[in-house]
Amino acid sequence: MYHIIIRIGIIGPDDSVRQILSVAKEFPNVEFIPFVYKDVYQVNKLIAQHMKPIDQWLFSGVLNYHYAIQNNLVKEEQATYPPLHGSSLFATLLEAQLAANKVFKKISIDTFSTEEIKKTLSFYHLQSIQFTNLPFSDYTYIHKLAEFHEDLYKKGKSEIALTSTNYAYIQLKEKDIPVYRMNPSYLSIKLSLNLLIERAQAHRFKKSQIAIIGCTVNFHHDQRENIHYTYKMKQEELDIKKELLYLAEKVSGSFVSVGNGFYLIYTNRGEINHKIERTIIQLSEKIFDLHRLKLHFSIGFGETASQAEQHVHLGLKQGRDHFSIITVDESQNITIKSGEDFDDTFQYSMISIGKKWGEKIKNSSISVSIISKIISLTKRYHRTEFSSQEIANWLNCSSRNARRILSELERGGLIKQCGEMQSGGRGRPMKLYCFIDDHD
Repeated sequence: MYHIIIRIGIIGPDDSVRQILSVAKEFPNVEFIPFVYKDVYQVNKLIAQHMKPIDQWLFSGVLNYHYAIQNNLVKEEQATYPPLHGSSLFATLLEAQLAANKVFKKISIDTFSTEEIKKTLSFYHLQSIQFTNLPFSDYTYIHKLAEFHEDLYKKGKSEIALTSTNYAYIQLKEKDIPVYRMNPSYLSIKLSLNLLIERAQAHRFKKSQIAIIGCTVNFHHDQRENIHYTYKMKQEELDIKKELLYLAEKVSGSFVSVGNGFYLIYTNRGEINHKIERTIIQLSEKIFDLHRLKLHFSIGFGETASQAEQHVHLGLKQGRDHFSIITVDESQNITIKSGEDFDDTFQYSMISIGKKWGEKIKNSSISVSIISKIISLTKRYHRTEFSSQEIANWLNCSSRNARRILSELERGGLIKQCGEMQSGGRGRPMKLYCFIDDHD
């Protein structure tokens, strides 16, 4: 059976990469690819030019990690770095004292937070050590580090510099300032590698899940009796099938025409990305411009084809605008994307509203999905109060149905009336409702 190996990119200065690779030997079923640089600004080129696909990235430290994140070279869920702990500080200090055969009591340090150093020294009763610290987590501080340590040393405020960056280490070495490099511990590196491997495996599993793209269209059924419209409908359906076949090819999927204006494309989750979602919206807009027909799309994910198909139907029941995409994942979390570049996006869950509310709606005609959707929409629009008119607009339902939903929620003790709003006419004021805060 063909097995795709997990690849982890190791990126940093030569000595740091070698240290990480020495720990990586304990993971024989993973391929570790070194990316060595002399200057942090070379990270752009290294990441852009890597030949093999990389599942996850391990950066040697906080500086190059934040440089990559802030320059959008990698995403946070794709990378990490082994953090420095008190053990790294003490190990480096001990190394310096053994090399100089001297106990250092005045030191300059970077990277660590001042509070962390104080707690570490206090825990081991080493408050007699005087330290001056420059905490940082941003690569823009890189040019200040060597100057910080040099200034303290020349003023006699430190006897030795402890730095986590290769950049400051080399500059201070060239000026004959006693400096030692702090490196992450063996355990810190191993835990970071474990995290990346588990994350890569989970991502691989997720990408291999079944994904089904569902599409429905309502042909003009009321006009079917007219022979002209019968031919017109068939021409419309051929155009839609042609576009959906093109989409199926783009996602390496299998196209099925179920009938009655319902179509399915079977693929896997790894094929669905932002570009494909944009293609779906463009397809919907194209068919509407040509035929004034509204396509409704839902994407269902699942561990089996049956589960994914159930989630497609679940998404199609949500009843949103046809220029949108509804996705339902394996945990029945629903995401609705619309707007230019999907800037209008919100999420809600079908199965989680809390134990207390679950008991209250047990005998109610209102589903969990309706409540979850209303909660999400109130958060989305920053509303603490809402009316039946707003519920009707949000849920795309009639005013009568909106009033029924609110009545059921009030009867169940989930919401309460909290005010009134004049509608602007002569009629009665509109009731305002708010949630009772015990649904967590």
